[in-house]
Amino acid sequence: MKFILREDTVSLTDFARNTKKHTQELAECGRPRILTQNGKAAAVVLSPEAFEKMAHDAEEYELDLRLRDAIRDVLDGKRGEPGDVVMARIRKGIRTRAGKE
Repeated sequence: MKFILREDTVSLTDFARNTKKHTQELAECGRPRILTQNGKAAAVVLSPEAFEKMAHDAEEYELDLRLRDAIRDVLDGKRGEPGDVVMARIRKGIRTRAGKE
């Protein structure tokens, strides 16, 4: 996610006074808004869409890392757990989340 420092940095006071304007701009541009307090970065504000994209990208990255590690383990001769053990753990997790256990 890119931002333009000059355009995307505003004081906390300005953001509070012009919240409607800033939130409209957040929705339009999709870039984060950096809020400063006493000249220092204090917070970052995102539109819901930008936050969802960032969260999705982070989850995808984490899954990619896990997959890469699993592939490396297989190539190194590590076989992990038997499929029936893994499937039983997955089924148990599903039942637990569904409130059946």
